[in-house]
Amino acid sequence: MLFNLTFEGNLADEPELRITPSGKAVCKLRVGHNTRRRSNGGEWTNGPTMWVTVTCWESLAERCAEHLRKGDTVIVEARDDLSVWAYQSPNSDKPAGQLQVTAGNVAVSMRFAGAQSARTAKAEQVEDPWAAGDRELEPAF
Repeated sequence: MLFNLTFEGNLADEPELRITPSGKAVCKLRVGHNTRRRSNGGEWTNGPTMWVTVTCWESLAERCAEHLRKGDTVIVEARDDLSVWAYQSPNSDKPAGQLQVTAGNVAVSMRFAGAQSARTAKAEQVEDPWAAGDRELEPAF
């Protein structure tokens, strides 16, 4: 069975990058997903915020720590290993919960602000063997 979880939210804290004893990079992101709905009167009302702890590994972890900042709106594609933790909120004594997921991918949302790619040009261009260029083509037979 295929399970996909994709959600959008804002980073509540700066990404936290650590290195495991075995040398793998791991980055924790705290993402708040707001449930905002339009009331019958036409006004927007904010519902409860769903807090998600996102774990990123290896090169994705390094890129998240380098390029993401607190307040960025991100889109997270979570893998199929998620955990839900229930607790009692210390401020209001109401039941609350937190979702923990492992990210397969994290992207910056461009719905509210622009973003730029940090991709660098390749160091060397590989010559296309099928391009004729300025040389004459030889017959195939």
